[in-house]
Amino acid sequence: MERLLTFRDADPVKISTLIDLPPETDAMTGLEAIAERDPVVWCMLNRRVKGDPIIFDNTRALTDESLGELRRTLVADSDYDTEVLGRLQRHRPWQRQPMRDMHKHKVYEKSRQVGVTEVSENEVFHFLAHHPGTKWITTFPREKQLTDFSNTRVAAAFADTPRMAALVGTPNQVFTRRVGDSYWLFRSAWESNLGEGEPADGVTLDEKDRMRDKIEFAFKEALKSSKWGFFREISTPTLPRQGIDLPFSKSDQQTWLVRCKRCGERQPIDHKENIIQVKSFPIGCQELPPGAFEFQCRKQKCRGELDRVYSGEWVPKYPDRKHIRGYAISQLMAAWISATQVMQDKIDMRFPEIWLNYVVGVPAGSDMEMLNDVDFERSCAGHQLYTSRTPAWSHVTYGVDWGNLNWVVVLGRNKYNQRPYVIGVDVFEDTQVELESAKRVLSYVNQFNPDMGAADAGYGKDRNALMLRAMCPNGDEGKFWIQQYDQNPKTSKTFVPEWSDPSRARVTVSRLIQLKNAARVVKEREIGFPNLEIPIVDALKRHLKSLVPFREIDEETKQVVETVKTSGEDHLAHAFGSALLCMERLSKQSRFNFSFE
Repeated sequence: MERLLTFRDADPVKISTLIDLPPETDAMTGLEAIAERDPVVWCMLNRRVKGDPIIFDNTRALTDESLGELRRTLVADSDYDTEVLGRLQRHRPWQRQPMRDMHKHKVYEKSRQVGVTEVSENEVFHFLAHHPGTKWITTFPREKQLTDFSNTRVAAAFADTPRMAALVGTPNQVFTRRVGDSYWLFRSAWESNLGEGEPADGVTLDEKDRMRDKIEFAFKEALKSSKWGFFREISTPTLPRQGIDLPFSKSDQQTWLVRCKRCGERQPIDHKENIIQVKSFPIGCQELPPGAFEFQCRKQKCRGELDRVYSGEWVPKYPDRKHIRGYAISQLMAAWISATQVMQDKIDMRFPEIWLNYVVGVPAGSDMEMLNDVDFERSCAGHQLYTSRTPAWSHVTYGVDWGNLNWVVVLGRNKYNQRPYVIGVDVFEDTQVELESAKRVLSYVNQFNPDMGAADAGYGKDRNALMLRAMCPNGDEGKFWIQQYDQNPKTSKTFVPEWSDPSRARVTVSRLIQLKNAARVVKEREIGFPNLEIPIVDALKRHLKSLVPFREIDEETKQVVETVKTSGEDHLAHAFGSALLCMERLSKQSRFNFSFE
């Protein structure tokens, strides 16, 4: 038994954990007892990859000679030792600690293809198998992603071994699978009501940065009645301090440190400090020569080779932070990926932010800004905000962004120069009285006797019903619209707002193009802003400035698509866009066609 327990992948589990077992306990029974408490050992006993047991440290069978050969062949891109490379590809020692970590709130800021979803999957299997009567919810941004995960990853796992097959229960369907005496639920993280009213002991949000904003709060509610309350957030990052990077920045920030073979200093693997060019090649080269880059010590006077195979260990950057456990996992940690391949990916991916997100696993803002202070100064007409409609305005429209704070922007089109101006901006906080804030919004916009308005559909169903009844009391249809975004990148290349029959009062627009158009009219001075020193106008300016152009890869087509992210609060930007949409419908003028390129 002792020999089995000191197996390299199991060595953190001490024999003392078996102190309560009878002396005659055989080795396999002892391992089963450990596996019940340790997801890593459980995974090794129960799971398989292509028929082979999962081994997190797979270098024991590799000699120094074979490792040296591997290093040479990794950069040669041909005639490599398939068996040796295959072993090293299964060498993922960084997975052990995160899988064993039972911290209530774990965050993974990761690059693609580093096995984090596998870590999460095995943690859930282990928890459900050994905690009867529990429930876990795993979410993905889109239904197709969760369907693929449930049908390919989870269903296939049940066929790994007889042990896994024994866990299969009824129901065993796409959205609900029984694991032993517990349940694993799969939900889309796009509509918030899918997370409500579903108690759970654990929740995993996979690809958080592709989820609808703030939807995690609905799913966190599911954990309130559980004594376990495990919450997991996983994502390839996008913008700094947005999405997954926000909770990670508040965590203890566990960092994988490796040792320099020359000076012995332990250090994280950084794409700026540790990837060193060692061979010359022409400027603008699209195909790097073998061995063009190496992972070397960050100290310029040393530049020794980094040991990415044997020496890695997790060290928290902020050990005093106890509330959130954060893990940064990058392709730079993968011993089978060479520095040259990392830099080749940078060339192939074209856009630096995609490379930083997908390969390096760090957040990155676009170098381009949609709006800056100069844009607003040039658009400023200097007037004060209005409190009512005057004869100067041929059209008046408004937009509303609902929430705990309810934001309103009112636009007026000057009948003399045909130019729109911002004539009203305000915000109303929710109160304990039902619909009071919506009534205050209604009272505010009614001062302007508006011709048309739109409010977002995502938050205010009852509020929109109130607005619709008030604005269209006598069948005066078309004065109020409930706006929803179509965020599918495939349909967002051309702006064609879809207006329903006026009696239904629904309009569907592209989020991408609507926000780009909001930025365009400011940049091209097509709209006049009030005095920028007015506090609420300054807030409108800040919300519009938070819009950031961004690119990412569509999971289905694998094509680069454009999106708009936000680097801060953006509520007034959405309200502004809705008011602008109505104004352009009334004036029958639109220029919704421009690109980041």
